[in-house]
Amino acid sequence: MAVLLLALLPLPPKLPKSSAADKLQRQINANTLRGVFELIFEPLKDTTLEGVPIDCADGKIRRCFPILSGWIADHMENATLHGIKSNACPKCEVPPEELGTGANRHRARDYARYERYERENLSLDSESDDACDTYETLGIKTGQNVFQGLERVSTPDLHMPDLLDTIYLGLFKHMMDWIQGFLKKHSRQQAFNDAWKALPPYPGFFVPKKAYREVTQWQGKEMRNLGRCLLGVLAVALRQPDNSQIHPFKRALTCVRSLCDFTMMAQYRSHTAETIQYMEDYTERFHETKDIFLEFRVSKRTQAKADELRRELRRQRTLVNQSVAKLTRKRRWIQEQDREQENDQRMDLINAESHCNFVKMHLISHFGDHIYQFGNIPMFSTEYGELAHKEQIKDGYRRSNKNNPARQILSSYGLQHAIRMRLLKLEFLRRARADLPAEVVEHLEETLTAPSAPPVYRRMLKGHRDDVPEVADIGRALKVSPETICRELIRYSRLSLPLGRRLLEHPAILRSLPVELLTQLKIAVLAFQEVDV
Repeated sequence: MAVLLLALLPLPPKLPKSSAADKLQRQINANTLRGVFELIFEPLKDTTLEGVPIDCADGKIRRCFPILSGWIADHMENATLHGIKSNACPKCEVPPEELGTGANRHRARDYARYERYERENLSLDSESDDACDTYETLGIKTGQNVFQGLERVSTPDLHMPDLLDTIYLGLFKHMMDWIQGFLKKHSRQQAFNDAWKALPPYPGFFVPKKAYREVTQWQGKEMRNLGRCLLGVLAVALRQPDNSQIHPFKRALTCVRSLCDFTMMAQYRSHTAETIQYMEDYTERFHETKDIFLEFRVSKRTQAKADELRRELRRQRTLVNQSVAKLTRKRRWIQEQDREQENDQRMDLINAESHCNFVKMHLISHFGDHIYQFGNIPMFSTEYGELAHKEQIKDGYRRSNKNNPARQILSSYGLQHAIRMRLLKLEFLRRARADLPAEVVEHLEETLTAPSAPPVYRRMLKGHRDDVPEVADIGRALKVSPETICRELIRYSRLSLPLGRRLLEHPAILRSLPVELLTQLKIAVLAFQEVDV
């Protein structure tokens, strides 16, 4: 995916939610952001209606009508740009209290209708109570939609689902908090940590070196790595349950498996009606079984109510127990009954007050519709923007003198991009035998003939082969020197194997090892059309 740097958006300071002055400053920030986007979208207004001639790949010039078709960002950025509240869906008008139900058959957002409704109430000196109630119900903020006024643009369809923000940094993080509470309740945390740290190495899999609770910060690639092994580690930790644990353990594993299966399906690069139905079935099963973790999603308000209820029950028990005879056996029986009553009432309060109505729980219900309309999910991931951020922003900042760096970043990247486009154009003209100055042709030839780093090719021997019983035979089959084989084995052993399982660093011993011990090894060799990207 080609990512071009157009502008750097202003970043206003964070403000509390208290005074009227802060509310005024927020409105100023919103107006400033909208003005910036009007400047960015200005070239699209004429070209969307009148078109613009564009050189096509077949050499012909056609009149094209470029429009804004999608906006790749995380949910908070989409909420800011669409002018909606943080607990509102940018695609449909789902109420906040139904975000965790999994239903996606709500009315699609009509931002043009919001704009008309806003204009109708603009003539009034102050907004009416009915207008405020409508805005509150729909979860919209008046005058803050930066996409307002764009021609031939379906604003609800601009939002693109994102695996990184919605799944890896969203649902997986919530799920792990629930799982930790579930394991603590059933005294299985140590078993989970032991299985977590005992995971063996595998190509493309980063072996965790710490227990889950010891890791303070998780990134996207680490959460993606977690999704590959979470179900297996949890299944090991929940082995051999007693009679009272069989049902909750089974339900917890079903919930986690449904989310992991949905995530794996969402990563497909191509889909059929059957795979999309699989995703919908996994989503439905996840919502049906997620109530097993409901007691571990307790808000601060609900926790305060539960603490107050516990104090009130204990106060009442103290008054009742004063009139009870001081018999040890009867007193113990009464205390056990009181504890059971306290736990039951606490669970009833938590189940009544707790919920999973947050927006990322709802966004996965739109994945299937998006695939039907636009194609696969990974194509619109914010990971591409994160990768481009390093080259376009960080490298440009390092080259600047740190004095007003924003303009220098934009200028540096713009010049580099223009030079690359110019070189491509000149190379096209040179191949077409156009009349170019001699110094230009000489420069192009020097650029093309400059030595570059050779590509790295990789290949693996798969399946059983009778002619490769030992390590020494691998070099003969792949045409790799024995020294390279030994060097790669030693490097792999030092970097990937634990201290007690490392290979002996002796060439003669390494060459005589059976190949069955090396099923996880990759050796760089030349292979036809197999480029490591």
